[in-house]
Amino acid sequence: MTHRVSKIWAGGEHDFALGLAELRALQKNCDAGPEVIMTRLRVGSWMVDDVIEVLRLGLIGAEMEPKEAGPLVTRTFEQYGAYALKLVAYEVITAALIVEADDPVGEPDGVEPMANRENGNSPESTVPGP
Repeated sequence: MTHRVSKIWAGGEHDFALGLAELRALQKNCDAGPEVIMTRLRVGSWMVDDVIEVLRLGLIGAEMEPKEAGPLVTRTFEQYGAYALKLVAYEVITAALIVEADDPVGEPDGVEPMANRENGNSPESTVPGP
């Protein structure tokens, strides 16, 4: 499942999503893997296409027509510059790579593991008696 994020950015308010097809196109177009691109955006060693391609492909992945996505990103880039778009590009690729699960691993907070109840290590059994 592709993780979709909604962003308000210099180009307006849009949904972005980078699924497998978009991530493959991104690494091909930028000659780097998605995590490398995410790191370059984070540490400031990004290239112009890192920003443009993340945003363009993110719009396409969220079902914007390619003939609309490319010109929108180009116009926004020309008006505001790459630096103004860098943060949203970082947020889009991070959302694609670091998806928080709806069902966390392990027991819910406040539930005592069964092992502790069965082996006599429960809080009640470790409290000294009167």
